Amino acid sequence: MSMEGTPVPPQQDGGFQELIKRFWGFDHLIGSALIKIIYYIGLVVILITTVLAMFGGGIMGALTDGGGGGFFMFILAPIGGIIYLVFWRFICEMWLLMFLMYNRMGEIRDRLPPR
Repeated sequence: MSMEGTPVPPQQDGGFQELIKRFWGFDHLIGSALIKIIYYIGLVVILITTVLAMFGGGIMGALTDGGGGGFFMFILAPIGGIIYLVFWRFICEMWLLMFLMYNRMGEIRDRLPPR
């Protein structure tokens, strides 16, 4: 706060310029943030697909063969959704691991004594 009691805005350390510098340079990759966004988009797609398969398969099964196949699809769709979800999480973690290894190796390089 200032002497008059009014709050002083926090000093900005060039946030936008830092973002542009980070985006333009390749010292720090933006891939880890991008992987998280892709993960959440894939998560939504898997959930929507699972729900549609559950209820769509159930309705089609009920209309065509008296409901036996629909009940079967209602049970199998969530199991398939869980399997896809675990696989998707694993794939995204592997991508994220590659970016984290790159960043960590840069930190190790920076700590090495100069030649």
